[in-house]
Amino acid sequence: MKKTFSFLLIIFLLTAILALNFYKNFFCSMDEKISFYNFSNYQFDSENLVLSKIYQDKFLDNGKYGLTIISSKNGNFVDIKPYLLTNNQIKDYKISDYASQVGLQGYIFSFLYNKLNISIDILNFLCCLLLAIVFIIFCYNIKKKYNIILATIFYITFLLSPWIVSFAKNLYWVEFTWFLPALFGLILSRDLNKSKIYIPLIFITILIKCLCGYEYISTIMLFTISFLLIDFMTMSKSKDKVKILKIIMVTGFSCIFAFFLAISIHGYLKGNGNILEGIKIIYKNDVVRRTISLPGSDNLSGVIKESVNASAFSVIKKYTIFDTNIILGIPGAYFRLLIAITVALLVHSLINKDKNAKKDIFMFLIFLFTTISWFILGRGHSYIHTHMNYVLWYFGFVQICLYIILKSILKGITYVSKNKKYLDEVL
Repeated sequence: MKKTFSFLLIIFLLTAILALNFYKNFFCSMDEKISFYNFSNYQFDSENLVLSKIYQDKFLDNGKYGLTIISSKNGNFVDIKPYLLTNNQIKDYKISDYASQVGLQGYIFSFLYNKLNISIDILNFLCCLLLAIVFIIFCYNIKKKYNIILATIFYITFLLSPWIVSFAKNLYWVEFTWFLPALFGLILSRDLNKSKIYIPLIFITILIKCLCGYEYISTIMLFTISFLLIDFMTMSKSKDKVKILKIIMVTGFSCIFAFFLAISIHGYLKGNGNILEGIKIIYKNDVVRRTISLPGSDNLSGVIKESVNASAFSVIKKYTIFDTNIILGIPGAYFRLLIAITVALLVHSLINKDKNAKKDIFMFLIFLFTTISWFILGRGHSYIHTHMNYVLWYFGFVQICLYIILKSILKGITYVSKNKKYLDEVL
């Protein structure tokens, strides 16, 4: 009983630390000299789409989509939050739907604000709390599946990443939806016999994410199956490989089906009831212009032209130099060095036939591809959105780099203290 109470108390405290830091950013901040990295206003223009929907439902009629753009008559940006806080109406405005996604988060937060009288600040904190709960359960399952050292690194990285923290409370990004599918994927990898429970949950959470927005979807999907892939690549028994491969395929298919269901719902709205016509519009307006270089791209200008013509390599290269810390205490300028050291240590462990070398290498490669998948598939988006997309490195990649380096340091210490046997059992 005492042990259970102590465990629950620790979980509560760790969750509270995460939630409060996501809400107030106690430990680290982005470079405040760069305006769009300011924590208090980070991505406020995106959140304004949700606040505009709340305002629309409160003072105007209900919109077609869950996200709304309210601007001045001459098209200038209007900060909606002060009007909601003071319960005042805007004069001389124009309003339009934000039609790039369904905007599920706008419908939900508008209901919570207008029908249940939950304040904006509480909604922000709710996002932080949900993200903290997802992360703490995630880290607990990492500990159970791997070891406490990797779980601790995941926790510290989530806590001290300026990118993870800055997105946490935003009502548009609803960051917890990014990691919820992977949580179920991780739990599934621990008990394959419960696939009938967790695959439907993965389907639902991917659908929710897509209805809130398609950003980072390739990375989110790959992260969802990443732990299953690692198991598949490191298993020795062919019978087990066949079983897990089937689960990976069904899980992957459910993710893709959820994506296309969201696209169909979106297409229904775009096409005014004609799903196929709506999907054509989505492809032309929201996919092609951001991800594919077409013959007609020479007619574009400026950064848009650069983005559609950018090579995958040039985009990935952009994201190997951080303007911020990687985590608190590790400057972004060392990111390439961090990768180089990790690769060197992996090669060393392979040469020395370390028992965990194969697993570490596959984890490194799978998490690397998980991150860069969006840089490649959504290269137009990534080329422009360098003030956002560094967050993709935290879908396992930064964590595995820190883990491999820390593990090597600990092994070096144990050779001196003659506790190698114990460390091998832990790792």
